[in-house]
Amino acid sequence: MTIKEHVMNGVIPEGLRIVDAHAHLGDGEQSGTYTCTLPVEESLRLSRKIGIGAVVASGLGALYGNVPGGNERMMEFTRLYPGYVFASIFYDPHYHDECIAQLEKYKNDPGFVGVKIHPRETQTYISTHDYDRLYEYCIEHDILVACHTWQTEPANPPADFEPVLERYPELKLQLCHMGGTYQGVQDSLRLANRFPRVYLDINGSLYTQIWLEDLVREAPIERFVFGTDQTFNDPRIMVGRVLCSDLDDGVKRLILSESFERAIGRRLIP
Repeated sequence: MTIKEHVMNGVIPEGLRIVDAHAHLGDGEQSGTYTCTLPVEESLRLSRKIGIGAVVASGLGALYGNVPGGNERMMEFTRLYPGYVFASIFYDPHYHDECIAQLEKYKNDPGFVGVKIHPRETQTYISTHDYDRLYEYCIEHDILVACHTWQTEPANPPADFEPVLERYPELKLQLCHMGGTYQGVQDSLRLANRFPRVYLDINGSLYTQIWLEDLVREAPIERFVFGTDQTFNDPRIMVGRVLCSDLDDGVKRLILSESFERAIGRRLIP
């Protein structure tokens, strides 16, 4: 049976490898918009139930102001759930020295996967040069940078990455949400087609009313990676969107795990 046929019969196919490359974990924190988030154990219970075999997350504590402490807590999660939870160290340009020190400390740790930036939350626009020192560090150490993007937010429309990538064409960049809007997705696709180290987080396509089957025709298939944005979003929605699509099973496997693992240069799920 195909992946879709298994799922329509209520079964996750045995051996199907799903990496959630865009997640957030914390201890039940609330954001500034009063979005309630799940405790870590509940998030992971739900992830396992729906077949996710590895979760790559940034810490909610770091996202909401306690940057060094939140990153340390995120690394604690990787030790509490070894081989299942992996960390994207959150980088805030206002804490450059502290964040780089943490990257130096953890860059060879098996629980470390990459860096997460969120220009809106740190009030540091993509269009400035404030992230350049991070980009240079990540290029030197071959580290993937995942960035929150949203086309209608002044701090982080994906189009603003064009001059960045012209300066740093070797930067490995994951466009989280693909810019969120229809225009943001178009801008993200254009970047992926121009720059060979740009990866497209399909979570954002959820908001654009573009069918996944149509979306993946618009850029190299190996650039699309799977993410849920949990705990802000219910991960079942994105898992179902891929598993129940009419995409070929080989394409689904690329999206669900293989493309991201190639991007970071390691397998997260045996």
